[in-house]
Amino acid sequence: MKKYIQSYSVIIIVFVVGLFSGWLFFAGEPSHKHEEHQHAEKETQWWTCSMHPQIRQQEPGDCPICGMDLIPASSGNEGQDLSHISLSPSAVALANIQTTQVTKQEAEKVLTMQGKVAVDERRTFSQTAHFSGRIEKSFVNYIGERVRKGQKLATIYSPQLVTAQREYFEAKKVKDRNPQLLRSAIEKLRLWKLTDHQIEEIDRSGKVRTEFDIKADISGVITKLNVVEGDHIMEGQVMYDVADLSRLWVKFDAYESDLAWLKTNDKITFTVSSYPGQNFSSKIDFIDPFINPKTRVASVRGSVYNKGGKLKPEMFVTGKVMAKLPVKEDVIVVPKTAVLWTGPRSIVYVKVQGENQPTFEMREVVMGTELSNAYIIKEGLKQGEEVVTQGTYTVDAAAQLKGKPSMINPKKGMDNEHMNMDMSKMEKHQKFGDDLVSEVFRTQLQKAFQSYIMLKDALVASDDHKTSELINDFEKSLEGVKMNGVKGDAHMYWMMTSKALKGSLTEMSNADNIDTQRRHFVDVSKEMINLITKLGLPKDQKAYLMYCPMANDDLGASWLSNVNEVRNPYYGDMMLKCGAVKEELN
Repeated sequence: MKKYIQSYSVIIIVFVVGLFSGWLFFAGEPSHKHEEHQHAEKETQWWTCSMHPQIRQQEPGDCPICGMDLIPASSGNEGQDLSHISLSPSAVALANIQTTQVTKQEAEKVLTMQGKVAVDERRTFSQTAHFSGRIEKSFVNYIGERVRKGQKLATIYSPQLVTAQREYFEAKKVKDRNPQLLRSAIEKLRLWKLTDHQIEEIDRSGKVRTEFDIKADISGVITKLNVVEGDHIMEGQVMYDVADLSRLWVKFDAYESDLAWLKTNDKITFTVSSYPGQNFSSKIDFIDPFINPKTRVASVRGSVYNKGGKLKPEMFVTGKVMAKLPVKEDVIVVPKTAVLWTGPRSIVYVKVQGENQPTFEMREVVMGTELSNAYIIKEGLKQGEEVVTQGTYTVDAAAQLKGKPSMINPKKGMDNEHMNMDMSKMEKHQKFGDDLVSEVFRTQLQKAFQSYIMLKDALVASDDHKTSELINDFEKSLEGVKMNGVKGDAHMYWMMTSKALKGSLTEMSNADNIDTQRRHFVDVSKEMINLITKLGLPKDQKAYLMYCPMANDDLGASWLSNVNEVRNPYYGDMMLKCGAVKEELN
């Protein structure tokens, strides 16, 4: 027993000595190394998936769930503007996010059009017979044969010319007694298109010629043979069709959307597959004033010299025009990669200046005409601002992950914009009390409501011109509603809902027909119903909530009225009484 106790004592002593030695050895290690390790760990760049934010890894790559490219998971956006998104410099570098300064420039683009070579209709000719007879000999035997001006095409026996020559010789015998008869005989020969030289030859020979030559009036290519050797022809009958191919037309098909860019004298460079690498050029000298009802294109035509006969009619060609939009001044142009387009909305990300780290602001823009690799921006950007042109989707995905407004959800985060708002007061039928909404505010809101009613009545009457005017009046009446008349949660609710209402009115104002205006009126009515329901009207005012289940493509839509009578603004006279009174508000 004593032996075992001594063994255990030795083991304990060795363990204690080891601990003491380890303390002596590591006592000199500075503690800041551990702190540096923790700090480095905090600075580690994490990567995540925009569709599956639960995925987090320290290196870029593909999402193991959906295969999308991972994006930087940055932080540090607390307390900033809701539409702003900040990324760390390392995240910007790793995602290769690049910006380009917005500039004004000429609106120009390269238009590509398809077409074909055609015969110049101004340079075609029908070789006719000037007298009747029988073709004794034809010197033109196939289509495509080239002929020169003055070349003999055929020999004709003509009884009419035989008779005319005999009359000439008889008149010549009595020319001294009746010179007028000789002049008439000569004139008759000329009417048969005999030249003075031919008449002189007849006169010198003193014999009646039985055969006469038909000679080509122009140089060109035979495009049609209407007679053959031995045929009898009548005076004025078309014998051959001849086309001069030394100059040709090139006809291109231009879509309706391209016509605004094209004008006469614009240069067209075109190619044909027969001569790869060789460019031909022409100028637009005609734009068809009509659109083909079947193909929905207009013909654009130019002329080209056919040097060496390389071009053949019916060849397919591909033409390009460096076209300029006919505007008086330069316009704001951004690359296509800068714009995220969702159909009704288009957004860009603008770099915010003066921030400590790269910060970008989501900006909704109104796009104009599409250029070759860019868009014209009508509204939303100013010259000199910087927009993201590479890595735009990365920035947008980062905004989605942080719960901020983005391309997919432009109103994301609005509920958290004002942290003091009591969302329990946002129930449908609960109205803000008089302590939060003043009577003066409700009177101002009543004037906006009256403008809404006038706009609704214009839609009921299907008066698109009046509707456009009243949209502007409604917008002005909303500007007259002062937010200092509401407090607390009501103040926040007015800010959010009125902003959405004004946005829907802008969409309605930009509509180019009354059907589109009615579709946007669905959203206008929705926001106006929310305002009247939550904020109320003066106590002596009534508003009626109407509903039509067939409106809005059978999804149903509501609207407000100041009278207890259904007059449907979404259909007008077609279905004036469609709908029902759902509720009396206020």
